[in-house]
Amino acid sequence: MKQALIKKVGYAMAALLVAGSLYAFQRAAKYTLTGEFKELADGTKIELIPGGTHKNEKPVAETIVRNGKFVFTGNVSEPRIFVIKIAGEDYSRFRVMVENAAIHVTGRVTAKEMNGSTSHQFNDLKVIGSKAHDEFLRKTSLRERLEALYKAYHDNNKEILAQLDSARVKKDTTLQKQLAASDAYKKFANDEKAFFTTVEDSIKGLILANKDSWWGPFLMLDQLNYFTPKEKAIFEQFSKEAKESYYGKVVQADLYPKSYVGLKAPSLAFVDSAQKPVSFASIAKGKKYVVIDFWASWCNPCRKAIPALKQFYQEMSSNGIEIISVSIDKKEADWVKANTAEAFPWHSYLDRAGLADAYNVKAIPAMFLLTGEGKVVAENVSLEEIKTKLSPPAP
Repeated sequence: MKQALIKKVGYAMAALLVAGSLYAFQRAAKYTLTGEFKELADGTKIELIPGGTHKNEKPVAETIVRNGKFVFTGNVSEPRIFVIKIAGEDYSRFRVMVENAAIHVTGRVTAKEMNGSTSHQFNDLKVIGSKAHDEFLRKTSLRERLEALYKAYHDNNKEILAQLDSARVKKDTTLQKQLAASDAYKKFANDEKAFFTTVEDSIKGLILANKDSWWGPFLMLDQLNYFTPKEKAIFEQFSKEAKESYYGKVVQADLYPKSYVGLKAPSLAFVDSAQKPVSFASIAKGKKYVVIDFWASWCNPCRKAIPALKQFYQEMSSNGIEIISVSIDKKEADWVKANTAEAFPWHSYLDRAGLADAYNVKAIPAMFLLTGEGKVVAENVSLEEIKTKLSPPAP
């Protein structure tokens, strides 16, 4: 009886120890991210936004500055990069690699006028408590070396570059052609080609040096602004662990996006300037096809393609073709100015509902051809490809 009681007590103690360990683990498995910037006014709203995803992510948390400090708490299954941003200010931000630990960020904040509005810049940042952030800085220090190489080859060719800039300002096309044919410009072109080869080789080397952990896919997202099919060869060299990590899954979804051809469009959520939803059915009523054109005010290829798109619309609108332009501009004022200047004869909206992400748009201009019922006929195509799709088959 006594022996049985001892066993029973022993099991109970063991259970308590296990439970206590689990409780301690659960309590420890979270992060506390504290920012301390004495220049930030009380009441300033700070946003926590996922980074490193090639998407226009929305804030996952918000907090308010009190006595120059703000705090975010949560947990992550593995280190994640986050953007800390002042709400309502596009350029007032910095990045921190967050892990489940007590992380403290300090620095200075200065106000600066940018594009007609006040923006705050974070300077002299110091992050304490995140080993992953320290490693992030070490791994991405490659950028500093590449920036030094960029400056060097421009400095070494500054004379021919200055002459070209002067000729462009004067709109002297004859002189521009002469300079472009000169030995000095050929040297610059060779130096530039060598630089971009170095960039490509260095970034690929950095990524593959980390192919066996989540760092590989993370660095792939961080170092490359967008992917092309050739990056699939890099992804396929990652370990199983790397591919199944959070960032591994993000890279895979980016490189191998789901095709919607033959299916209902991934989103038809258009929103007008009054923030009211616009029905796709009302736009497409009586139409055979609808072209969705993703563009932006700052995208020169997009703006240059507009005259041809207008010509296409003039020729085809009476044949049941409609166009919807969707701008991915970050600032509404930029879109309004460009939209007014272009005077589109079709529907035009700012992307307020995450359409670009839903359609997996990575580079613009990007066009999608839909039926009047909203089914995808062609995705990420050019105007010429759309014309081919709409052309009747040869007899």
